[in-house]
Amino acid sequence: MDEPPKHRPANTSFKQQRLKAWQPILTAKSVLPTFFIFGILFAPLGGLLVWRNGQVTEMSFEYTGCKDALTPTQAPNVNFVSSSSVGYPNPMYIIGNATQTFEPAPGSPAGTASHIVAVNRCTVNITIPADFQPPVMLYYKLTNFYQNHRKYTKSLDYKQLSGVPATVEEINGRKGCKIEGAVPIYPCGLIANSMFDDTIVGLTAAPTDPPTGGDYIFLPNKIASPADKGKYTKYGYTNLSSIIPPANWQYRYPNGVYSDAFPPPDISTDEHFQVWMRTAGWSTFLKTYGRGTEVLPKGNYQMTIDMRFPIDTYGGKKFIVISSIGAMGGRNNFLGIAYIVVAIICAALGVVFTAFHIARPRIIGDHSKISFGGEATAHTRAPNRADDAGGNRIRSRYEDD
Repeated sequence: MDEPPKHRPANTSFKQQRLKAWQPILTAKSVLPTFFIFGILFAPLGGLLVWRNGQVTEMSFEYTGCKDALTPTQAPNVNFVSSSSVGYPNPMYIIGNATQTFEPAPGSPAGTASHIVAVNRCTVNITIPADFQPPVMLYYKLTNFYQNHRKYTKSLDYKQLSGVPATVEEINGRKGCKIEGAVPIYPCGLIANSMFDDTIVGLTAAPTDPPTGGDYIFLPNKIASPADKGKYTKYGYTNLSSIIPPANWQYRYPNGVYSDAFPPPDISTDEHFQVWMRTAGWSTFLKTYGRGTEVLPKGNYQMTIDMRFPIDTYGGKKFIVISSIGAMGGRNNFLGIAYIVVAIICAALGVVFTAFHIARPRIIGDHSKISFGGEATAHTRAPNRADDAGGNRIRSRYEDD
């Protein structure tokens, strides 16, 4: 007796493809109202988004040229948008020599000296003509920087960033980073090495008479995505002399090396690092630098920026952007305009198809409109349609003999 096939599917509706299915029949009566419904829904929604976006106050200015501004100079590419019509004078900036101080880590031996390095400091005088409602976001904007380059996005070591110590051979074997020397770099890779390192200090009262404005602090908290925070763990190296910082980080550390007094940053809490490591998809992008939790009142302010990021090496520009936050985030009209455009298109198509249906209606189920590969059968061709030249009946390949 023959045995049943071993791999026969079970006799169920799912495995034997006997599940019930519903296939809607698209008719003019069901499709045309859909166009008008989408138009009616999307138009007011798009208008609401555009209106809410107009409530967002935003200001931005370029400070690339501040490195050469030996005298007070107007900032170029200045923009200010607000729901209230107010004037906006251009910020003025000037460069000067200063020092930047890096303090030793808590718990360092008493008497450990601070690490002081020279820096070019850009001083910007800003007039804010309207109040910014909290939360107030501070961004830096870069142009012509391609963080989406394939080799750039792959240049990191996930295990090292998750706190697992590794040797040069182990890191190079994973092909994320390529270390030429004999000492591991922490954190390794192009992304970490090219991290934005201009230091932007919060707003202070400008030296005007009478003084206006006041001190306003942008906190480096709640600026990274919660999904990013779980990717990083504090460094797992116990012997800090066995690792070195990336080349562009070495100015932060005495003699350009890590030590117990000046250890690597804790990347699990360094949100500036976490924000930078999320690579941007376009060559022009904004990244969050700080968050203000109180109202930023209008007035005259001063901002200082320690200039280190080498923008000239790739021909880009640097901007400062200060913005309030609306219901849909920062100021961007794209989504609202997209909804309005879709509403207009749907309404226009509904009108066109409705007119066409009224002018030339199509009868549902008309057998004269059915054909099988260009051939007709006796029950599908129109009554007044002639047979072939020989008077023979035209047969379909789907008919039985």
